[in-house]
Parts: sequence; structure tokens; C-alpha cells
Amino acid sequence: MILALALLACSPETPAPSKPEAVAPPPAKTELVIKGSDSEVNVVQKLAEEFMKTHADVAISVTGGGSGTGVAALIDGGCTLANSSRDFEPEEKVKALDKKVTPVSFVFATDAVGLVVNPKNPVTTADLATVGKVFRGEEKTWTALGGGATPISLYGRQSNSGTYTFFKKVVVNGEYSADVKQMNGNAQIVEGVAADEAGIGYVAAGYVKGKANVKLLNLVVDGAEISPSDEAAVISGKYPLARPLYQFMNGKPTGALKDFLAYEASDAGKAIIASEGFYPVFPDKVAANQALLGQ
Repeated sequence: MILALALLACSPETPAPSKPEAVAPPPAKTELVIKGSDSEVNVVQKLAEEFMKTHADVAISVTGGGSGTGVAALIDGGCTLANSSRDFEPEEKVKALDKKVTPVSFVFATDAVGLVVNPKNPVTTADLATVGKVFRGEEKTWTALGGGATPISLYGRQSNSGTYTFFKKVVVNGEYSADVKQMNGNAQIVEGVAADEAGIGYVAAGYVKGKANVKLLNLVVDGAEISPSDEAAVISGKYPLARPLYQFMNGKPTGALKDFLAYEASDAGKAIIASEGFYPVFPDKVAANQALLGQ
């Protein structure tokens, strides 16, 4: 027994189990939050997805809700980038100043707002003066646009939409008719008109690319028909419903945000923009973009 105790006393202690080495957490990603225009949400989502494939350290979220929603979020600090199919309104600039926000704009594409009708509708052209009367409620049948005596069914957007504001200023020149159905987005207008043979609505160009369930009307300008699908006419301004697509940020972009904007302006970005049914930036906006990006 004494020998056994002596052997135990001389035996080495059992080593304590080693602790696993701490694994360093992955580096935090830079988050870019983009909110706003329904007209822009699909194409910007596609741009973001492709950008993140080669920028694993950046996480970009893109949501819609309307241009007004994006601008309000930027002013309140709720997003990095506000998609807007219209410029800042004067009262929004005042609010931004009050919140010490300095809105800086970047134009990443050009849109051609188009008038859509049901494919069964025989009308193929329209002039803006008559369309304005129709959306003000002064003309109520298709006779005004060269069709039959069928009552016109109007489809439009809600007031937080940049397209609503643009169309009101450029075409309606007054108040919208109370008969206009206020839809949540471009896709809902397309769906509504596709199911309504008497329907007419206004949508961003990208929402009708490749679709056969609605028909785009050519606009008659000085006796000539101009299509919203004519890129040269859109970029030159001959198509009267062409407009820049904006993105606003607070101050000049740096880091990941600047990289993303540069990607939008790159050949790869331009290819995505074209594939989604939109057009290159107006020539007079290119220099300002290049200055912003330091190019």
C-alpha cells in the first residue's frame, strides 16, 4: 500500500484539456441602405446584386415606396442613398437644411415615361394636350384620342410617387381627375391596364420592356410620331416625357458608396441599365457625374 501511494505521488498530473483557439469574427460589412423610387427599384436592385458579387465586404439593401419616401428617409437619416425619379422639391430642401443634410445628386440613367393601353385598344398615338385633358377629367371617352365612345378608365400613381409628380407637371398641368385609380406602383398599373380594355396609364419605360400584355402609345409632337422606345429621341429630348433618374446622398460620396456609384457609371453598369429597359444618362449630366466621382 505504501508502494502504491509512492507511485501515485510520483506519477505526472493529467494535463488540463487545452482551450480551443478563439476564432476571429468575420469583418463587419459596410452597409448601404437604398430607398425610394418604385420606377428605379428593380434596376438598382439588379445593379446592387451584381456589384456585391465582386465586393463581398459590402451589403446593399434596396427597397421602394416612392421617391417621396426615399427623400424623406435621406433627410431623416434613414438611408444612405435615396432613389428619386424627380428632383428635390423646394420644401424638401428646407427640411434638409434644418436637419443639416446636404443633398448631393447623381443621375445614373434616363427614363422615358410611357402611356400604356390594352393591346385590344385600336388607338396607337396620342398628343399631350389631349392626354392632359383626359387625366384632368375634361375628356371622358376614347373619342378624344381617336377611339370609340367607350368611357376611359384612368390608372395612375399615388402622390408620394415621383412619376405622379412628373406627369402632373408635364402633362396634366392642373389637378388629377378624381376618377384616376391610384396604384401602388408601375407593375400594378401595367396589370390593371392589361385587364381593362378601356384603360390607360403612365409607367416608367423599364416596366414594359418585353411585355405583350400592354401597348405603348407613340406621342405626336409637331405632327411627327415619337416612340418612347426610340433611344435617340429619348436622349436628345425629342421625346417629351424623358426624364433623369436621380440618386441623392448626404454630402459627397466616399468609400463603398462612391464605388457603387462608379459601378453604375461603368460599362458593366450601363449594360444592366439597358437590359432593364432604361437609357444612358443625358449628355449634359455626364460631366457632373464625373466630377462627383473624381473621374
